[in-house]
Order: sequence, then structure tokens, then C-alpha cells
Amino acid sequence: MVKDLRTGVTSPTPSDVLDGDLDQFMAAALAQRVTGEKVDVEDDD
Repeated sequence: MVKDLRTGVTSPTPSDVLDGDLDQFMAAALAQRVTGEKVDVEDDD
């Protein structure tokens, strides 16, 4: 699992992320930058 703690976006398939499937991560980061909101994510570990 790949988790971006800044935006809260997760991906259950690390191989896809390593292959360049970063669209959801980039969209969340850009949306956060535009709105200026901080996202609090609780760690499930």
C-alpha cells in the first residue's frame, strides 16, 4: 500500500504507483494547494 500522509490518498497497488500511475496523488496535492486546507490523516497502524 502507498499512502500520501499529506493528502490522505492511498493506493493498494504499489506496482502501479512505481509504474507512474500518480494521477490521483497529483490531483489531491493540487486540490489541497488550491483550497489551502490541510488534511489530517490518522495512521491505521
